[in-house]
Amino acid sequence: MSVVEPYLHDIGRLAAKLTREFAPLPYEKFVEDTNKIESAVMRLAVMKEGWTWLSSEIQQELVPIDWRAVTGTWDRKAGRHVGIDSEQLWETLVQRLPEMSRRVEELLKGQTE
Repeated sequence: MSVVEPYLHDIGRLAAKLTREFAPLPYEKFVEDTNKIESAVMRLAVMKEGWTWLSSEIQQELVPIDWRAVTGTWDRKAGRHVGIDSEQLWETLVQRLPEMSRRVEELLKGQTE
């Protein structure tokens, strides 16, 4: 098992889980529900942390994500993430993450062959 395999596995698992949870939800319902937005942002922040441990070569094999746009920055005073682009967040959840999950599976399969 390579050093990055656990990170790839976690990224793929989170990508698939977020896709299953949010893809069926219409955009209008998603943006009205601040709990759902915060839930997605927090899990993407976890995914982002794993991403930082991947080599640039592996990152280039995966789907590019504008992490700052979808996770914003943490505002200590407000106690929440700010500066999130809700349209880009939604696009990431329903379009980019399914592809991310597929690419992670391919990379992991390639490592075991």
